[in-house]
Amino acid sequence: MPIPDMVEERRPEWEIPSGVFVVTLNSPTRVNAFAAGWVVRVSEVPVMIQVAVWDQNYSHELTEDCDHFVVQILQEGQQSVARHFGRNSGRDMDKLAGFKSHPGVSGVPILDDCLAYLECEVVFRQTFGDHKVLVGRAVNSSIQREGRALIYNHADYQ
Repeated sequence: MPIPDMVEERRPEWEIPSGVFVVTLNSPTRVNAFAAGWVVRVSEVPVMIQVAVWDQNYSHELTEDCDHFVVQILQEGQQSVARHFGRNSGRDMDKLAGFKSHPGVSGVPILDDCLAYLECEVVFRQTFGDHKVLVGRAVNSSIQREGRALIYNHADYQ
């Protein structure tokens, strides 16, 4: 199910600075990927990352029994990649088809074309409002190229 069209009015919460990410995750039966803007580091030692998954996303269903996820940090200029993973549903298609990737240590796909990634083992999951929060401990990470991270601008996704 595609994400519903957003109202064109400017909203204050859209002004909170955030990166743009693609998150891949696994379940015993399926791998999926989605665009995310709500990703944050919650611990430095060990490195732990929090990801929020909207309850309307197909990936939300997979959060119940996934054991790993990968946060791919997109690079400036990769808005079309974010749109692909944000506007299409894994219920209807394999969103990773056509994207080069390699398996991480957990087997979850890692996009070859991203600035950097953090592969995480899930250590916590909890529902907050309309999102499920996953917290994972980094088990594998790499900077894949030099560049600057893609920063969310609501106008890029209208």
